[in-house]
Amino acid sequence: MKPDSKPQGAQTKRRCLLVERHEWETGFAKEQLQIPLRIADRFFGSGRATKLIRVRIPGHRSDFKCSISKVYAASGTRRLNGLALVGLLGSCFVFIQETDEVGTYDLWCEYDKALVAAYHRGWSQAKDSQYGRGRLALIVNAPVSNPTPHL
Repeated sequence: MKPDSKPQGAQTKRRCLLVERHEWETGFAKEQLQIPLRIADRFFGSGRATKLIRVRIPGHRSDFKCSISKVYAASGTRRLNGLALVGLLGSCFVFIQETDEVGTYDLWCEYDKALVAAYHRGWSQAKDSQYGRGRLALIVNAPVSNPTPHL
């Protein structure tokens, strides 16, 4: 059996990472999404090395290759890199949901940040930066409704 494979019929508890994206994201064309370190390590595993992943975006026929960076010690983050579409998102919550395929995630965003923040409980907040309030992040059980139901 492969190391990442599961016995036939085994149930896997999937999760979804919710990360607030600010207008001031960094990187070329602002395509990076910073993820607070503690949350990133819980969701993606150790940040000692860059992790290659694939994301599926609703409405697109193909997967997109990108990566989760190793640790950026100065900011206490890891980053989603190499997905140019992220640079077009603006201020929103990004949802990264585990799938049944190891290393493949569903990704979408929601712009009603107040609704998303109110709907989910238990947020962690990153440290504030020179640009403003630290981003919110949370891991919840999947599947997550897309879009978020109104309260």
